[in-house]
Amino acid sequence: MTDIRFPHRVAAVRARMAEPETRTGEDGSTETTAAPVEALIISHLENVRYLTGFTGSNGLVVLTAGAAHFLTDGRYALQSAAEVPGFERTILPQGSSLSEVAGQKAKELGLKAVGFEAAHLPYSAYAALAKAVPDGVSLIPRSGVVESVRAVKDADEIAAIRRAITVADACFDYLLTIARPGRTEREVAWDMEVFMRSERGATRLSFDSIVGSGPNSALIHGRPSGRRLGESGGPEFLLCDFGCEVDGYCSDITRTVCVGGEPTDRMRAAYDAVRAAQQAALDAIRPGVPGRDVDTLARKLLAEAGFGEMQHGLGHALGRVVHDGPGLSQKSDVTLAPGMVLTVEPGVYVENWGGVRIEDDIVVTESGCEILTRSTKDLVAVAGA
Repeated sequence: MTDIRFPHRVAAVRARMAEPETRTGEDGSTETTAAPVEALIISHLENVRYLTGFTGSNGLVVLTAGAAHFLTDGRYALQSAAEVPGFERTILPQGSSLSEVAGQKAKELGLKAVGFEAAHLPYSAYAALAKAVPDGVSLIPRSGVVESVRAVKDADEIAAIRRAITVADACFDYLLTIARPGRTEREVAWDMEVFMRSERGATRLSFDSIVGSGPNSALIHGRPSGRRLGESGGPEFLLCDFGCEVDGYCSDITRTVCVGGEPTDRMRAAYDAVRAAQQAALDAIRPGVPGRDVDTLARKLLAEAGFGEMQHGLGHALGRVVHDGPGLSQKSDVTLAPGMVLTVEPGVYVENWGGVRIEDDIVVTESGCEILTRSTKDLVAVAGA
């Protein structure tokens, strides 16, 4: 049989399957929340793609200590033969579901303790799986098994992310040539997408671009509107949060510039506070540091600067999808490790005035972090038409 494309990824997931799932309490004690499993049913498509390289829309993996099974339907028989070497492939009979056939596979293999991705398997799929497995088989919910492996990127993954970031950095340079007063947010967002896809070969956007001008720059996840840049008649912020996918991996950067004149003292104060908070966070990133602590530092500095509570987390994991897992937030239980790729994106937002966010993509190194994004973080005043 042809070798599996990503044997190190499969081996790492097998090792995690064989370990109990634990949770650390606030007092530092460790509690076992799920037992080890003989097999893991991997249904989340991004996790399937990570382990197999499959690019279709319907696939599932049944992974055991000694075998790797891939299930898909007849639409992908030829495609999966080329994309999923090394796995035992099963093409679903007409009228059957992935969960049903996965349950039958568990029966064929004589499995007794079968894990499934609790965060991703819909109830209807779980019901079909439970119906298909024989009596005596325990279905054990597991959380984050594949995601914990995905959190640390290998050299090929980091190289792909760098390529995606190179396109986004070039797009920011392009933005500075098109962000003229009088143009609408939608026009700017469209031109950025065309540039990344047509001029630089991106497969797609990482997410719908956020382009907000003036008071719209305070909308944290605002959609580009028909508002015209410089509509206020004076200097105003233009916040652009964008990224693209290249070779299956994403970039995600934010820059805030000034349009309609030179920035006011108030604008500079807001911008400088965000930049200082980001720099402090970048300086704090190193292996062994809880992601929550880095978030706490940045939000403390912004609050002390007079901008109140930051209304989002400081950053997230970046990889095959733009939000590739938890990272730097108050909800995160991540401890930073070399090879993790994260965004660092503090922001301040003032209703009816404007907002500032500065976002870089970074990789954790043995001694700190490397900033992968190269676009300037100076407050640029974009020249008019």
